[in-house]
Amino acid sequence: MFSIYIDDSGSSPDNRFAIAAGIVFPAKRIVAFEREWSAFLKKERVPEIHASECAAANPRSYPGWNESRIARVLLQAQQIVLKYSVKGLSIGVHKQDYDEVVPKDMLSNVGNHYIWALSSVLGLSYDWASKRSAPMEYVLDTPSKQEKRDIEEAIDYSDALYPGHFVGHYSFRSRKEVPGLQAADLFAWTGYQVACNTRFGNRIRPPAEKLWIAFESRNNGKWATIQSLNRKGLEMWVQKAYQSPEDLRLREYKQKRKEARIPQPKKKI
Repeated sequence: MFSIYIDDSGSSPDNRFAIAAGIVFPAKRIVAFEREWSAFLKKERVPEIHASECAAANPRSYPGWNESRIARVLLQAQQIVLKYSVKGLSIGVHKQDYDEVVPKDMLSNVGNHYIWALSSVLGLSYDWASKRSAPMEYVLDTPSKQEKRDIEEAIDYSDALYPGHFVGHYSFRSRKEVPGLQAADLFAWTGYQVACNTRFGNRIRPPAEKLWIAFESRNNGKWATIQSLNRKGLEMWVQKAYQSPEDLRLREYKQKRKEARIPQPKKKI
């Protein structure tokens, strides 16, 4: 039995890149991981590890932190994550490319940048778990009401493709209360920093570069599966997927879900 904790980075409208990332833990290691994580938080006197706020020394949770302390804490947090986890999955996409390349009628079905990336992570996790003939539990950060509906539809459709793997095996939890989601947040944030530096030349926030090298090199490069489609890659994906049997199945599924949400008129007696 394994559990994958999934979070995102770049979901704000101001962000140019979107990432969905998940970290897989064997069920038998989760108690020990959470115990060590809680002890670490207590030692550092912080309620949680939220990478973006920590890196920015947010005064509410990390008041007066300098770059040295930020780097030390995030790198130590990563070491705990790598000690207990067995796999990291990350999918990223440039939002503008996605919006311009994906046809509007297809976009309404595959979802926004994050839903597309999330669906891709679900597919990768299914492949990883299936090769090991192991069940997987999915834990996601609690989203807004609309995002939750979109995520549930993505999961339900994934279950239609791979019956019995997803439905009944996922839950929404608060990141503040779940160490695994804080771990996924750290992985997603690191990927976002590196992607924005590589794609747009943005200054990379320390210590994201060191974090990324450790994630990438873990287990001789086998720990992480990291994917990112550039514009050409998106165009090739659309060319292959548009009006394909799977695309048509997804359209039919979405239409049925839409019709199911429309209130039916009451019959007159």
